[in-house]
Amino acid sequence: MKKFLVIALSSLVLLLSGCATIISGSNQTLTFNSNVEGVSVYVDGALIGKTPVSASFKKNKAQTVMFTKDGYESVTRNITKEFDPVAVLNIFWDLSTTDFITGAVYEYAPNAIYVEMPVKQ
Repeated sequence: MKKFLVIALSSLVLLLSGCATIISGSNQTLTFNSNVEGVSVYVDGALIGKTPVSASFKKNKAQTVMFTKDGYESVTRNITKEFDPVAVLNIFWDLSTTDFITGAVYEYAPNAIYVEMPVKQ
C-alpha cells in the first residue's frame, strides 16, 4: 500500500509540474479602454486598434501602451507584469527554465487598462 501511495503521489507531482506554460500559456489577452471612444491604441509602437479593443500578447513582449486621439493629449502607460504563482509547480520539472524562456513565469496585471483622455488646451 505504501509503495502504491508513493507512486501515486510521485505521478501527481509530475503531472502538476507541467508548468505555467502548459497551465496558463505564454500568451495573455489584454483589454484597453478609455473615457472617449475611438482612441487609437499602440502597444510597443504598433497600432492594435481603437478603444475599446482587446488583443493577445506574448507574456514576455509587451512593454508600453500609448493612447492617442486628435483633440486629446496622448497618454502612455507601462504594462506591468507580476510573477505567476503557477510557475512554482515547474520547479520540480525543469527548474522553471521553460517558463522563463516563454515568459509564462509572468502574467500581465491588470489585464485591463483604462485611461482618462485629457482634452488639449
